Amino acid sequence: MSSVVRPTRPRAAVPRRLHLLLRDGTAIEGVVKVGADQSLVAFMNARPGWMTMTQARRARSEDPEGFMIVQAEHIIMASAPDGKVSVQPRTATAPEERIVEFVLLGGRAVRGYLPIAPGQRLGDAVSAAGGRFVALSLARLFPEETDVGDIAISTAALALVRDLRPTSTAPEAE
Repeated sequence: MSSVVRPTRPRAAVPRRLHLLLRDGTAIEGVVKVGADQSLVAFMNARPGWMTMTQARRARSEDPEGFMIVQAEHIIMASAPDGKVSVQPRTATAPEERIVEFVLLGGRAVRGYLPIAPGQRLGDAVSAAGGRFVALSLARLFPEETDVGDIAISTAALALVRDLRPTSTAPEAE
């Protein structure tokens, strides 16, 4: 006797508040619908063209909240300030977190922890991110020294990536 396997229904998308930073420095905050178990990086990588937002407005402005669409190509950074969306997908094997500095086009820098497989090269980790966005946890924006938390950052906005782990500068013994 065989058992009947019933297909599971996909879980409905749920409204989540996001903060976005655009290439020109404009900050946007608003609500988007994210899959119940979807990470922020997966959500951002799946956004072609335009992203629809509700209760949206430019941050630090007197604009009333309303409906807005944002061109996804112009987004360089995204965060979920309430922490209700995990930044990276949960995996069976826990990656290391390596302290790095992402220098953005234009000179601003973001420092934080990049999830990376043990022994993986930094270039391979950024290249293998699987899309346009990569996760960075406990991120801090420089030169402002502003904590931005866990973020998804566009690899197209990166000028360079620097490994900030301490290195030994002592000469090798002969």
